[in-house]
Amino acid sequence: MKTIFVRSSQGKYAIHIGDRLLGKAGQILTAVLQNSRQKKSLPPKIMILSQRNILTRYGREVSRALRKKGMQVFSHMLPEGEKAKSERELSKIYRVLLRHHFERQDVVLALGGGVVGDVAGYAASTYLRGVPFINIGTTLLAQVDSSIGGKTGINLKEGKNLVGAFYPPKAVLSDTAVLKTLPSREYRASLAEVVKYGMIRDPQLFQLLESRSQQILAKERKILNRVVTACARIKAQVVSRDEKETRGERMILNYGHTFGHAFEQAVGYQGILHGEAVSAGMICAARLACLLGLFSEAGFIRQRELLRRLGLPISIKPHRLKVEALCRAMLHDKKRKGGKLRFVLPDRIGHVVIRDDVPMRLVRQVLVEAGGRV
Repeated sequence: MKTIFVRSSQGKYAIHIGDRLLGKAGQILTAVLQNSRQKKSLPPKIMILSQRNILTRYGREVSRALRKKGMQVFSHMLPEGEKAKSERELSKIYRVLLRHHFERQDVVLALGGGVVGDVAGYAASTYLRGVPFINIGTTLLAQVDSSIGGKTGINLKEGKNLVGAFYPPKAVLSDTAVLKTLPSREYRASLAEVVKYGMIRDPQLFQLLESRSQQILAKERKILNRVVTACARIKAQVVSRDEKETRGERMILNYGHTFGHAFEQAVGYQGILHGEAVSAGMICAARLACLLGLFSEAGFIRQRELLRRLGLPISIKPHRLKVEALCRAMLHDKKRKGGKLRFVLPDRIGHVVIRDDVPMRLVRQVLVEAGGRV
């Protein structure tokens, strides 16, 4: 098991990465929670928030491991997809916690992907003004990205993640063995975030993805552990230095997301996975960087071909999205400042810059080139 530490305003927490960690959840969490509880206090209640397929597959193993340590375990099922990140579902979570008499020392545990982690973390941050939160990511996307850093939130009809809080978990568990069971499309979509890390911070990781793409697609154990650990370490370093995006560094993690979130919103979060939207978003961001003279054509081609090799979309043409609708969606992006959109753009593989002086005519041009409809 690899352990990576993250510094936060509420103290240091650990990311545990390895094979078959679900069965050790009780042992790991007991050690974590003892550090923040009085010695004589009773074992906490645990509310597992998850979705049907994940709860069916992994809920029993996690519950058994927790009960072995004397914890009372409850579960609440969220709907599939982005519907889980709604005001309605958040309200349901509050009422379930109240019905089971959860107190401030009790724990909300996310078991699932990024959607589950986002809404579970926000519920934990706001219920009784904050209860302990544990994040167990069961998707590659969650393990390399969303479970780390304490970003939590829900969506509004006007846009994604417009309501939320920075609320670090007490611990993160990433059991890489569960990735073997991920559906092929979901797994490939998650690889977009892995490519993102290579583009923003780690040219060696990018080269590894290029040279070992077939082994990665085959979910070979050793390469998966290596990839998850590399990505988690990068994110831990970034969020430790800029937890709440006050220094600007954390924003580099949004590479491809300004475009990607607009794509998701335009399709009503239906028919496109988050990673697929980010993949197309990285194509747009890299092309925009080329038009601004920041990024080389050779670099653009390398990124495009890697995404293609990993089975990720490099165009939005199949979704028949209108350019003006996408521009309006981007103007609701929470990363804008002073009314200006800020874009994370590569200037070389392994390094990005943030620009807020991008003409909208170039944004429209990029969207047209990516398959948007005029």
